[in-house]
Amino acid sequence: MYMNETLMSALRSGTADRLLKRDKFKESFREQGLGKIKLPTGKIVADDPCVLFEMEPFTKCVPPGEYPVMLYIYHCEDDQRVAFAEIRFNENMPVRFEPALVGGQDARELQADEFFGYGVDAGTGCFMDEQTCQKLEELTEAAKDGILPEFDQALAESYVDTYSTANFNLPGTDLNVVAFSSGYGDGSYPSFWGIDDMGRLCCLMTDFCVVDTL
Repeated sequence: MYMNETLMSALRSGTADRLLKRDKFKESFREQGLGKIKLPTGKIVADDPCVLFEMEPFTKCVPPGEYPVMLYIYHCEDDQRVAFAEIRFNENMPVRFEPALVGGQDARELQADEFFGYGVDAGTGCFMDEQTCQKLEELTEAAKDGILPEFDQALAESYVDTYSTANFNLPGTDLNVVAFSSGYGDGSYPSFWGIDDMGRLCCLMTDFCVVDTL
C-alpha cells in the first residue's frame, strides 16, 4: 500500500479530518472545485505547464469527455497548501489505488518508499489532455520567455496566500489546462488511479507530498 492511500480514500469520501491531529496542530482539509477539464482524447498528461518536462500521457486512459477537478487544501495553523489534486470520473468511491504510469515505467521496480512522479520546476502542476499538451507546447514555443502571458496572468490573478489556480482555455481553442500550485513548490510528485469495487477507474489523484503518513 502506498503510504498515503488511506488518506486519499478518506479525502475522496470526505472523512479525512478524522485522521488529523486537529487539537494539537489545528489541521484540516478544505475541498476546492476548479471546474471541468476537457479530455477530447481521454489521454491525460500531468506536468508542470510552465516548463513541460514530461509530456507523455499516462498509459491508462478514460472515455473522452469533461470531468470535474478538485483540490484538497491542507490547513495547518496559519498555513494552507494544495496537498492533493483530483480528476473525478464518477461518484464511485475508490477501494484501492495504483500508480499512474507513463510508457516504460514498471511499478514492480519500486521500493516501498519510492514512486514515479512528474517534475515541477515552476511551483505549478496541472492536468490536461494529450492534445492540449501538444497545443500548449506549440504556443509556448512561439511565446516570449516560453510562457503564455494570458496563462501567467490567470495564475497571478487567482493568488491567495499560498497558492494559485487556473482553469485556462488555450487561445483560439476549446482546449483547457487546469493548473494549481504544487504543495510547497518544486519537486517530483506522484499520481494514482483510484479504482472502485467494480474494478473501474473513478478518479486520478496527484499527491504533492504535503502530508506525511498518518
